[in-house]
Amino acid sequence: MQQDRYELVLDPTDHWTVWDNMTGVPAVFADQILAGLTESEAEAALRVLVAIEASCPTATEDAA
Repeated sequence: MQQDRYELVLDPTDHWTVWDNMTGVPAVFADQILAGLTESEAEAALRVLVAIEASCPTATEDAA
């Protein structure tokens, strides 16, 4: 079973981070680190990142 690339993580201060499981650090979008967000901001950022990832071919698909 493949793990999703991105997930939401709630930190101890009740702020949200969009975590990038591929890099092992918070995700970055438009030069912004996606950490310290409200839940709704984090959910919106996650939807954008997932949509972008789905629309871009992966290196595996390129090699086929």
